Amino acid sequence: MEIEINALLVDDEEQCVKTLQESIDWEALGIANTFGAYNAVQAREIMENKSISLILCDIEMPGESGLEFISSVREKADLNDENIECIILTCYPDYKFMRKAMQIRCSDYLIKPLDTEEMTEVLKKAIEKIKKKFQKDEKEKAFFQDETKATLSDGQQNIIEQKVIPYIREHFSEPLTVTEIAADAALNPQYMMRLFKKRTGLSVLEFVTNCRMEMAKELLKNTDWNNEIVSDKLGYASSGYFIKLFKKTFGMTPREFRKASGI
Repeated sequence: MEIEINALLVDDEEQCVKTLQESIDWEALGIANTFGAYNAVQAREIMENKSISLILCDIEMPGESGLEFISSVREKADLNDENIECIILTCYPDYKFMRKAMQIRCSDYLIKPLDTEEMTEVLKKAIEKIKKKFQKDEKEKAFFQDETKATLSDGQQNIIEQKVIPYIREHFSEPLTVTEIAADAALNPQYMMRLFKKRTGLSVLEFVTNCRMEMAKELLKNTDWNNEIVSDKLGYASSGYFIKLFKKTFGMTPREFRKASGI
């Protein structure tokens, strides 16, 4: 089975997106389609309707920075075991930006104006990683697909209850991946996710987010830490992303929550 690789190009300057689409031989690289977005909102809308494996994103954008956007994409990909590679494109050789890009495991950090040959080599490496992970996932799915059709045995329930959930509760304030959670329980990542969903009714991402949001309430109540510190303590690379998640979960921003709690 062949993988269809689609790329998402995100930049608030429309001409930058068009130049990227026209200057790179995407077909020769094995990219089926390229989609352009000019802010994080448009990018998320595309990702809701299209299967995206590769993201090239600018940092400075209105409303939500590229790092905030990729931070949210990276976390979902890591905790859903999705196959996505991200590359930063920016005019700013800023160490703080580079460090955050490393934290959210971007494939590369390229400085504009872009060199076409360098860009092509970076894309080749990212595409090779996508293909290798796809091939590995397909083999694992084929091996374990029959295992999860049966009702959970007591032993399987014990693995989720005694190994997986305690590990998540102990480490949810750190950047987590399905791979490392599954490794601690000596389980295949795909198999572990299916068992977890059957046992808890939640995806791993939903469970981790619930843990973090409950801890967020405690930190907001009991400390005077600002949103940047709180988000860092919870394992988020972006305070903007943390604020969006908190509002989505509780219907109010952290600031509004503190005010409602009399803090």
